[in-house]
Amino acid sequence: MIEIPNLAELNITREQWIEVCQLAYFKEVENEKLLTIQNVAAQQHRWDVVYSLSLMANLETSVLIDQNDMISIDWGDPGMVRLDPPIGFMAPFKLWVHTHPGFDAYWSGTDRLSLANAGPMIETALVLGSTGVKRSLNMALLGLTGESLGEDGSLRNWSDEGSIPWDAWYESRLPKEMLEEIL
Repeated sequence: MIEIPNLAELNITREQWIEVCQLAYFKEVENEKLLTIQNVAAQQHRWDVVYSLSLMANLETSVLIDQNDMISIDWGDPGMVRLDPPIGFMAPFKLWVHTHPGFDAYWSGTDRLSLANAGPMIETALVLGSTGVKRSLNMALLGLTGESLGEDGSLRNWSDEGSIPWDAWYESRLPKEMLEEIL
């Protein structure tokens, strides 16, 4: 089990967390209890929960949030999860998040291909890894400028930002009193 701070923020008891961790460990990723926790975590942008369950399952997971805040969660194999919007999801999608369980947060070749193919369909993308959270913004869609993931094609529309280590991510999300308990 991975300790997650402030589970009460998600209305999750320690017992529920232990049960969901066991489900993830045994790769029961289609279990309704696990999917519910993933959905609640995604609604509240608790990417630590999403990443931890992915790490325990040793499977990549993908979270897609559409313009109406509908959430889709998909699981892949240890090396890939598809960017596969469900029928009825409204583009452009607000956010695509996926995990690299046990590896760094970086834009892999497959990730870059997904971003290039997504074009104007996604506003923001995150990859979650052992090192933290890496973000890329669709600069063309959002009317921004900056360093890009590529010089040609659609990748030049995606920002190239540094990773945020997990401790800094927690620091940006949690009240000071909680940080003192964690760090």
